[in-house]
Amino acid sequence: MRDCSWVPRAFPGIRPQDFDYRKDCKSDRDPRYNCIAWAVGKTDNFWWPQNLPGYFWPPGLPKEPLNQETIDNFIKAFKTEGYRRCRNGKFHRKYEKIALYVSADRRPKHAARLLASGIWTSKLGNWEDIEHRTLQCVEGGEYGRVVMFFKRKLPEYRRDGPLTRFRSFLSQIFVKRQRGFSPIPKENPTAS
Repeated sequence: MRDCSWVPRAFPGIRPQDFDYRKDCKSDRDPRYNCIAWAVGKTDNFWWPQNLPGYFWPPGLPKEPLNQETIDNFIKAFKTEGYRRCRNGKFHRKYEKIALYVSADRRPKHAARLLASGIWTSKLGNWEDIEHRTLQCVEGGEYGRVVMFFKRKLPEYRRDGPLTRFRSFLSQIFVKRQRGFSPIPKENPTAS
């Protein structure tokens, strides 16, 4: 059942302009996935580096004891999905971005994803997905603070995407036109 009326009590940093529980609650509760899975665009597994049934972690990456998770392991997990570290969480039309929240003892605790609208989205544990206008509104307490950002190119801006190939094609034509290229061959260009 969708009911985010509990969120402002759980996150004292939320202001009414950051989150409205009546309209910014975007899903029903769902224990099948968590914030890390949601941040990378997955809803079929609960992502966490635990060696327990029901938990997923990318193959080849280490499982870690509870409360001993490392930032480095999360960086590597995001990399498996095409993300790399970046400087900030500012909106850029070519990229999807993730913010990683870390506790005071440097353990990853939460992740949020920047939507095309410029608003952040978070999956709150086993509960609902929400949208929030700032990263700071869910900081503190259990989630810690945002300490780093990641980005990956949106599909339409990836090198092998059709839009990129089309843009490349157009730029080649434009360059050839500026050099005097003509697709129609001159008749007998060596004749004087």
